[in-house]
Amino acid sequence: MLLAIDIGNTNIEAGVLSFKAGEIKILKEVRFYTRQNITSDELGIFLLNFLSINQIDRYKIKSLIYSSVVLPLNRIVEDMFSTFFNENILKVSTSNNLKMGITNSYKNPREVGADRLVNASAVYNIYKKDAIVVDMGTATTIDVVSKDGRYLGGTIFPGIATATQALKEKTSRLPSIDICYCDRLLTDDTLSAIESGVYFSNYYALKGMIERIAEEAQFSDYIKIATGGISKIFLKSGLFDFIDDVLPLKGLKIIFDLNNVQ
Repeated sequence: MLLAIDIGNTNIEAGVLSFKAGEIKILKEVRFYTRQNITSDELGIFLLNFLSINQIDRYKIKSLIYSSVVLPLNRIVEDMFSTFFNENILKVSTSNNLKMGITNSYKNPREVGADRLVNASAVYNIYKKDAIVVDMGTATTIDVVSKDGRYLGGTIFPGIATATQALKEKTSRLPSIDICYCDRLLTDDTLSAIESGVYFSNYYALKGMIERIAEEAQFSDYIKIATGGISKIFLKSGLFDFIDDVLPLKGLKIIFDLNNVQ
């Protein structure tokens, strides 16, 4: 089995996947808050408990592949795996010349975040169509990958939770809210007004930006995919063709297979 870990600014997603080449099968996955002060022992014990609860033999974990946007955690993750599992570690980075199954067309290829390339690799290798990928985390990223496997770049803006928290911190009387699906924009109480404002401001921002990006990329027949925990609030909206909150784990498995490290 393969352990895949995607380290984001808000959450860490870990998954146990089939080790079989060419098979994207997630056996179990877990998401937890990112803590920069976590120790390798704490992380290892947490993952061992996760494996035990799900009746997964730790000794069947053959390798680790991970991507990270929180650089201080890289050494902690590698130390954890070396201590509790083995030394077979593959880090996804723009600086280590890994095969990702796509062509990075960024002006400075090393500048783009590994998480964005992982998503692009997953989408291209699974769907083989022009695609726009929206990842909703601390920041919301919109990335573009063509049907011939070129990563074209995208755009970044504050994530839904980040912007909502800033609204709460900068005002003295507005209540905290749940970030949730809303079916009405016009409301008659303050709590609902904030909830609908947050939902629809992001809905229309995403809708407009996706359409504009598709026009700039000269896409006519393309798919729209969302990932990230908060993306589920758009399940009923029809905004996306697919919502896949384990897309990064699929991308990591694809990259693992492409690099012949089995």
